[in-house]
Amino acid sequence: MAPLAFDHAQILSDGVERARSKIEYSSLATAFCPPEFTVGELRRVYEAVWGVALDPRNFHRKVTGTPGFLVPTGGTTTRQGGRPAQLFRAGGATLLNPPMLRPEV
Repeated sequence: MAPLAFDHAQILSDGVERARSKIEYSSLATAFCPPEFTVGELRRVYEAVWGVALDPRNFHRKVTGTPGFLVPTGGTTTRQGGRPAQLFRAGGATLLNPPMLRPEV
């Protein structure tokens, strides 16, 4: 990969770090999912942005237990293979309380 010109590498690095911290306390991660998504698909967004693997059970408990973060659609999908997974859409919450803190690496 060719180096970036001027201070563009720093600008890119700052933007990625901003996204990493913003998905901790906001619903930004749902913007990277389709209108209806599974908890597993949302988890993969967090894993890609944070660059770490997350425990699926703990993640599911946290995101479904955060008021206003996700709303069940009542539907299911098998698009990831395996047994049917429940579909959700983004809820009305813009700030997450408690936040989804990224793991220490």
